Amino acid sequence: MKATKKLIAATMVLGMGMAGLAPAASAETYDGLNTGEIQINGSIGKMDNTDPDTQLPEGSDDWINVTVDTATAFHTTIASAHTEIESATYGIQNNSGRGVAVYLSSLTGTPNYVTQLTINPAAGSKELVSTPTAVNLVETNAIAAMPDTPWLMLANNEGRLNLANDAEDAYGSDATFHYTGTVEGAPATAEAENYTLTLKFASVQSDGTTIGR
Repeated sequence: MKATKKLIAATMVLGMGMAGLAPAASAETYDGLNTGEIQINGSIGKMDNTDPDTQLPEGSDDWINVTVDTATAFHTTIASAHTEIESATYGIQNNSGRGVAVYLSSLTGTPNYVTQLTINPAAGSKELVSTPTAVNLVETNAIAAMPDTPWLMLANNEGRLNLANDAEDAYGSDATFHYTGTVEGAPATAEAENYTLTLKFASVQSDGTTIGR
């Protein structure tokens, strides 16, 4: 897959405790004539990127329409004597008429007690295009390097990635995620340890394989 050079970013906090284009007209040959006319169909304002038939350029950031739980948190457990991390389950939903590739761009924060923090993605209402894998955000008490491949691949809002070949509801347009991890030297009373995770989104073209432009 070809990765886009222009991505849209979103952030979420973790813690303890282009103008649209109208359809192109058919080409016409002017043979023996010294004039020709071109129809210009303009559209001003935001177009409906939830409609797969909207005439937006393939791979454009204007196709991106994603809802993400951004107020997320993790905590240590009493049962593990506060050495293990768990969290609630959070969601991410693609509302667009095109599929979307979701990347883990960066994590900021300072690991004090956290020795490992892992984000664990899973399918939502339907199986995803590809099986997602867990990614360590913190490793050995340090911020981990983020992968340069998509963390999640979500189908469009009809459950299709390849618009020509995929049946409706073939794949999931939503996913869930939660955090696990480990802690060393937890304090006697709860203390905050906060991070900011930045996601990047890239539209998948209607062929289902080309990411971005």
